[in-house]
Amino acid sequence: MTLTVRDLENLHFSALESAKQEWGQLTHRLGGYKDRVDAHMRLPLKHGWSGEAADAAQKRMSRLGDNFQFGSQECALIESTLDGAITELQAQQKALRQAMDEATRKGYRVAPTGEVIYADEGDIPTGDPDAGVPVKEQERRGLEENIFSTLRKAAEIDARYCIALSRLRVGRGLTVDALESQRDAGDISKIAGAAVGLESAPAKGADPKKVRDWWNGLSDEEKDEQLALNPSVIGNLDGIPAKTRDKANRVNLDRLIAMYPEPVPDDVKERHDGFKAVRKRLADDEWKEPEPLLLGISPEGQGRAILSYGNPDTADNVAAYVPGLGTTVADVGGEDGDRAKDVWKSANDADNQHKTASIVWLGYDAPQDEEVAAPDRGKRGGADFGTFLDGIQATHQGDRPHVTAIGHSYGSFTVGQAAQREGGIPADDIVLVGSPGTGAQRAEQLGVGAGHVWVGAADSDPVTHAPSNYELIPGGAIAHIMDPHELHFGQDPSSEEFGGNRFTVDPGLPWSSHSNYFDNAEGSDGESLRNMGRIVTGHPEKVSFQARR
Repeated sequence: MTLTVRDLENLHFSALESAKQEWGQLTHRLGGYKDRVDAHMRLPLKHGWSGEAADAAQKRMSRLGDNFQFGSQECALIESTLDGAITELQAQQKALRQAMDEATRKGYRVAPTGEVIYADEGDIPTGDPDAGVPVKEQERRGLEENIFSTLRKAAEIDARYCIALSRLRVGRGLTVDALESQRDAGDISKIAGAAVGLESAPAKGADPKKVRDWWNGLSDEEKDEQLALNPSVIGNLDGIPAKTRDKANRVNLDRLIAMYPEPVPDDVKERHDGFKAVRKRLADDEWKEPEPLLLGISPEGQGRAILSYGNPDTADNVAAYVPGLGTTVADVGGEDGDRAKDVWKSANDADNQHKTASIVWLGYDAPQDEEVAAPDRGKRGGADFGTFLDGIQATHQGDRPHVTAIGHSYGSFTVGQAAQREGGIPADDIVLVGSPGTGAQRAEQLGVGAGHVWVGAADSDPVTHAPSNYELIPGGAIAHIMDPHELHFGQDPSSEEFGGNRFTVDPGLPWSSHSNYFDNAEGSDGESLRNMGRIVTGHPEKVSFQARR
């Protein structure tokens, strides 16, 4: 059917607006149903029922919750599609009315088909055909083409959105598929993204304060559209609230895992296994205190993962831990996730009157064995870690939190690089454990004051004795004699010359001490972890010390 002037001119959008609103309400309703299944069905039964039948019931309820979540995502896509159609068709309706007004002002009439007609036959220009097209006729043809072009655009928009909506239909026996959801979101992004302002999202690495202001300036509907169409961006933007990032990243995580069905190609298997480990940790810690929030997940580089125990937006104390050598995404789901959780427990033991959030930040490519001596990864990671901490401050609710940056092994070099960037980092205290140096020669260069730089270094930890570059060349013994505390990345943080606070740690053994700083297991006195909890909660008077080197 050909679109006429009257069709477009008289198009009313109230029905579409009403439908869009109803789909939006359904989006939130289904999301709420998923939460209710988890909180009021799965959790109570998990605590009070076990055995084969219980496992089967949990599986079916999990499937039900997944169906609600998938349905919520698809409804949000329909809402976004309708919004895009309304926005684009309204623009063409406005263009048509402007073109018709212009034709009327210049003395023409517009036929229902869009043809521009001379108002009076006497206006039809006459003259020598060999002289070319008269100016008046050129004007009429230009006005007519403008109207025809507007009608063609409106018809194309209508057809495009009809196809988009038809693709969002589901048949009987719904199969929840993260990849299907991702494909749908990708299709709608191409069709409606520009119309709904999808491209307004700031780029990764943007100033977190500007990101926060952009997000706060969106309407609820626009936020829903960004989450539906842009979760991989929203989930990894510093300056977006933690709960929102968690919601987006759980969608991202499912999609990243579904991207490679078994058997997974060898070149992505390690990263893929890491994503599954993170999802398992989230599932294992579900409904437990402290709540786990996924603040970042991405296939970039070796893979990215940022996990928080506790909500940094509402916490009084925030600890952000950067792991080092050999760390992969799987470690965030494993040992490094345990370390973040243990820091939270230690902080809670030190001060249970104030809320703490403890984060493991793998927002960079931690060096593997052959790359440990290179500073580039730490420098790039330090810049990104600094931006992350800026984001923590930007989204925090209420008074400024007490922030502690913790770096272990090569991660301490990364933290040191962040602290030495222009403007420093918004941290109150810095903790360096098992450090091969920070790139600084003195604690005061880290920008928080030497009295707020804390160092844990077991004498048996070989990494804290890493030789400097000068010691590795012929005649290096002289360099060691001249400055025995110069390490691979600058001055030994535990030395007298550096000037930080050296706190008590478990002496340990050469083959295990580098990994024991967060240890609270049997056979360890746990003093290192207890000291970190005291520092994180702002209780330096409770910290135990040992002599500097």
